[in-house]
Amino acid sequence: MTPRQASTAEMLRTPLDGPASWRGEELRTRRRTWVEELTREESGELVALARTVVEEADTFHRLDPRRFHAPALAARARRRRSALESGTGVLLLRGVPVAGHTPQQIAVMYWALGLTVGIPTPQDKRELYLAHVREQGRPGPDRFAYQTNVELPFHTDWCDVVSLLCVAPSPHGGTSRIASSVTVYNELLRRRPDLAEALYEPMWMNNKDEADGAKLPHYAASHISWLDGKLSFRRRPSWRRRAATDGRPEYLQPTAADGPPPPSAAQTRALELVDEIAREDGVALAMDLEAGDAQFINNHVILHARDAFQDGGEPHRKRHLMRLWLTVPGGRRLQQEYARGIARQSSLPGGRCAAWGEDA
Repeated sequence: MTPRQASTAEMLRTPLDGPASWRGEELRTRRRTWVEELTREESGELVALARTVVEEADTFHRLDPRRFHAPALAARARRRRSALESGTGVLLLRGVPVAGHTPQQIAVMYWALGLTVGIPTPQDKRELYLAHVREQGRPGPDRFAYQTNVELPFHTDWCDVVSLLCVAPSPHGGTSRIASSVTVYNELLRRRPDLAEALYEPMWMNNKDEADGAKLPHYAASHISWLDGKLSFRRRPSWRRRAATDGRPEYLQPTAADGPPPPSAAQTRALELVDEIAREDGVALAMDLEAGDAQFINNHVILHARDAFQDGGEPHRKRHLMRLWLTVPGGRRLQQEYARGIARQSSLPGGRCAAWGEDA
């Protein structure tokens, strides 16, 4: 099989300027554009919810979303979503009151906070809506990389917005790094426009871990969408990333005999150059998430990475983050070749759910 070639008429051929085309060294000096402290009223709403919602986190998606409604948070929801979609693409909310609360109570607060940004979306075929990002054993091919302590290179997740809530940081390492994929694309376009074009051509993706994986083990999708004046960019290999048994930083499993075909030589070099640019001095922004920090990033304009980490011996010194994937109501349109595999849904099993502040 050969994936259908994308139309080069739909390719962005000149560098794109705008709020999303930032460099880390610049964004560091403009913290007010992407860092906010939750107000006392907002924190109080979260604590009140944590005391009244007692269901387990793996059933939140089956509850009526109105049970998590927080008016003070909803009042700022539209502005925060706008910053993610039309601004820098990153938002750090500080002051989630995690101290003194159980993991279950923290999950309630995080779910309520996530609902103000978007609609929680399954992260794999297990119908996992809220994931725990922490070391759960030695790296191996049967374990997702986020369940280990290995370095995660620059990549994107399969959704509109990915969020992390820091419950407890690691005492050693685990720094979060983000880079503007718009800036990276601009650099790629300046240096090797021929390689930029290769990323519009579909690559084979491994779909075996998803709900329809048995019927559709592989599909073809491009890494870039240029539509309505918006550049959307994903950074994924053509097979699923898992931690390698020997702990190699790249942790890419070899292409199996029944796996998808690898990218072309031009696509492979383009992805390598994307990684090189993202790692260059001044391009990415590094942040050490502290307990109570909730990071939200727009996957279509932000690449993210994580340094390797080492936990402490005591339970309270072990790195623990919670993760949500979110669909943004009324979010950007995506070209069909790019949209395949992007997890989006318009409601939750527990009831219709537009993010608060949209039509609440």
